[in-house]
Amino acid sequence: MLASGCARLARDDAVLLDAPALEAAVAALELRADAALVVAAADIAHCDQLERAAATAALAAAVVAATREAAVITMGDHAYEKGTREEFAQCYEPTWGRLNAVTYPSPGNHDFETDDGAPYYDYFAHYRRDPAARERGYYAFEIGGWQLLALNSLLPLEAGSAQLSWLEAELGRASGRCTLAYWHHPLASSGWHGLWPLDRGRDTRDAWRALLAHRAELVVNGHEHVYERYAPMSAELERDPDGLRQFIVGTGGGKLKPVLRRRAGSELVWNRTHGILVLVLHPDGYEWAFIGTDGVVRDRSDSVRPCR
Repeated sequence: MLASGCARLARDDAVLLDAPALEAAVAALELRADAALVVAAADIAHCDQLERAAATAALAAAVVAATREAAVITMGDHAYEKGTREEFAQCYEPTWGRLNAVTYPSPGNHDFETDDGAPYYDYFAHYRRDPAARERGYYAFEIGGWQLLALNSLLPLEAGSAQLSWLEAELGRASGRCTLAYWHHPLASSGWHGLWPLDRGRDTRDAWRALLAHRAELVVNGHEHVYERYAPMSAELERDPDGLRQFIVGTGGGKLKPVLRRRAGSELVWNRTHGILVLVLHPDGYEWAFIGTDGVVRDRSDSVRPCR
């Protein structure tokens, strides 16, 4: 089902599947046990609505357990509303905390509302394993032969910034590999934030240009509380078969939001159930599936899409 038009309202349901239903949901994804997977979600845990984050966490954990090599990437806003130590301990830890060892986070605006993100950095195991990532605020890692780049859209990303210079250097070092970059604020979206051009962190066009110049494949974001998939696009957000494909996965547990105005290039948008994006990484391509907390696959690729 495609959402279109103005003010398409969300149905804010969350279903905590039992063990047989979780097994059936994973089976519906038709994953190979030897596949390299990335599970993605953002906008996750409210203490007064933990059933939503609990449902997505159970689904993510079941998918991770079904394959030999998996990473969880999170694109910000982990613990609402202020990203405090108490919210991480009482909201995020009881739900998504089970995935901490395999989680590679990037921050959102709510994570930075307390002490410039100190509770966020203190919580995640990745920053203890890689202190340099905490010092910079962004980092790179590999899975399945792919280069993954966790950027920070709360820090400068424009031309001349330290982060963009680091990004260009990392892209140069990984020349010839398939590449995925992820951060919180999407460059384009069809919900509330897509109508707010001054949204802090949203202008990541220079990062897009760098990724395009080095023939990256994918950008994954959060912030907008919907799931949305875009056709490959240029940094000017024009359809381009040689462009970047953007996913938004703001469906990790935060209240789902309306679709207000479909943006050019948007191929599918879903805001009726929470869920996770599963990316299957091949040495020279990728597949995707978005599965809701009701166990239904709402979007999937029909073939392996080749890396550029």
